Amino acid sequence: FDRRLMQRALRNLIENALRASGRDGEVLVRVEPSGPDGAVAVTVSDRGPGVSDGDLERIFEPYFSTSSGGTGLGLPIARRIVQEHGGSITAVTRPGGGLAVRIVLPGGQSDASSSAGASN
Repeated sequence: FDRRLMQRALRNLIENALRASGRDGEVLVRVEPSGPDGAVAVTVSDRGPGVSDGDLERIFEPYFSTSSGGTGLGLPIARRIVQEHGGSITAVTRPGGGLAVRIVLPGGQSDASSSAGASN
């Protein structure tokens, strides 16, 4: 488990949500268990304008962006990091507007045991 890479993936999701929500917008980050095998789900939700169904299929493609200030790299980078950790990432439009991006990571070594192993 590479903590720095996962932080980058989460930072990309949160920055996208903040940009979409605007100055007074709401961003919600939810962490919860996902299934009996110790998997963890992290969902980053915003109340921005959302993404059309056609664009929803493309938001994880490099250089595709629905915002004028975006590079189109944040979500593809997050997807690659999550997949390299054996996880999955999906996006859905929220009822009432906005987007929810959900990462599911498999259970495994805790971060503490990973860090301890790395220092030996």
